Amino acid sequence: MATALGKKIVLTASATEMSDFHNNPFIAFVGGFGKGPIPLTYARKTLYPSTERKANGQAKFAPYGLRKVESILLQGGFSHKDIAVAYPDELQNFIGPETKVVGISSMDPTGMGYVSKTYSSIVGGGEPMNAIEFRKLVMHPSIKKYKPKIIVGGFGSWQLERQHVSESYGVDCVMIGGRPGPIVELFKKAVNGESIPRIAKADESLNNWNYNQEMPLTQNVAIHGAVEISKGCGRNCQFCTPTMQNKVDVPLDKIMQEVALSTAQGSDHITLITEDLFIYGASDKKFIPNREAVVKLVKSVADYPGVKSIQASHMSLAPVWHDPLMIKQLAEILIEKSWYSFGKKPIITAETGVETGSPRLMKKYMSGKMLPFKSEQWQDVVTNAFGVLNDNDWYPLATLIIGLPDEKEEDMLQTLELMDKLKDFNAFYVPLFFVPLENCVLMNKKGAEMDSLSKARWDFFIKCWEYNIKIWKPTFLENRIRNQLLYKTFDNFIIPYFGKILGTYYGLTRGEKSEQLKQAVWQLSMPIPESTKRKMKDKV
Repeated sequence: MATALGKKIVLTASATEMSDFHNNPFIAFVGGFGKGPIPLTYARKTLYPSTERKANGQAKFAPYGLRKVESILLQGGFSHKDIAVAYPDELQNFIGPETKVVGISSMDPTGMGYVSKTYSSIVGGGEPMNAIEFRKLVMHPSIKKYKPKIIVGGFGSWQLERQHVSESYGVDCVMIGGRPGPIVELFKKAVNGESIPRIAKADESLNNWNYNQEMPLTQNVAIHGAVEISKGCGRNCQFCTPTMQNKVDVPLDKIMQEVALSTAQGSDHITLITEDLFIYGASDKKFIPNREAVVKLVKSVADYPGVKSIQASHMSLAPVWHDPLMIKQLAEILIEKSWYSFGKKPIITAETGVETGSPRLMKKYMSGKMLPFKSEQWQDVVTNAFGVLNDNDWYPLATLIIGLPDEKEEDMLQTLELMDKLKDFNAFYVPLFFVPLENCVLMNKKGAEMDSLSKARWDFFIKCWEYNIKIWKPTFLENRIRNQLLYKTFDNFIIPYFGKILGTYYGLTRGEKSEQLKQAVWQLSMPIPESTKRKMKDKV
């Protein structure tokens, strides 16, 4: 319930991060797109509306990281009456003269994430919606009026210092990391009116603290029923932060407690948060999967009363080729809890990193990614894994990185060669520009930029999206977008605008347009068939 005096601590996130995107994790990627011609009020209504409120006006669902901070503070001595978790458009109901701290969680506050850096100028154009909404959040009239301390944490908090905007945004402290002790100490200082540092580090090195002992379980349901099953990866990919951390598995009994909490509080969908579902329970240094542990985990979640669908966040490819039987056994469970479909056929999906077709770059930057296989086997790992996955109704969402440091033309040609080998498989390909993330080996390297792409890299970019539109456009709209206004937004703005911007930008910056490129852009820009539109209107 709103209070004129305000809550002592208000936890929130930007409008794009506090939305469930019509209960569709896939559509959440559009937060990294440029706003373009879409009015912000329309975007908030159609793309990322806020979800249900509790009876007291607080958010019923919130990002998993924000729910963890809430639990950390409750475990650290604060009470429920001290804390509110609120949507950005409800802050005026919870921030008042007694509010001491506004804690903000953010994945991409300035639009420096992989998706934002790659697609904001291609889709929509201009500043990413993630960045626009974060800036509007920190400039909220209630924050300006009552001037509580602003603490920003989350996976993307480092961007504020990298972009030198903390001061102009009024951010008092940027929190790097998620260890409970330092977080509680920081909030207590802020609440007591003590000085707090401009940058605070909650050391998350998984070598010097016991994650499962120190990290509390969530006390309220997260967006998409998110439940963490493991943290870190340990494969040591140099462009990625989580892979630099040793893997820690959350015990099954704790996982099930959060599953029970999520279903009890209204989520029939469970998202398993992990860097790699297939190595849950694995202890082998070569990442040999523990089939029994993985299958037991997934079956336990699937069998829990009230769970209607399950989505794993990430998976790797090497375990798939190493243990096809594990994939088959998991498919028999997950296909009954499918969240997505291809046409009328239920499918299973998760994000995975293909990254490159170059064994040289694999060995240089990702030498642990293909274990227990060798770097020179990477193309075989990918193609064989895709075969096993498709045979068992898994359709992966695969990322590929353009512009890794020291990437040569022959590396790009090897990636194009790999894409030719994959052309008959069902997948969704997301080419991304290399971004030097914080706390990774390559953090000081230069990121890739669109205007510096060679023709081979543009050919690769076009090839990926030409494939995606050809395979997924009709079924994407029919099976993923159930809201009529959201459907119209994709139909009228995002899909056709993508192709036109891509072609125009290429022509202006490269000064050339081959017939092949024209055809690719034409395919990307093709309107949705009227028959498909009629089917959609009938469905909604």
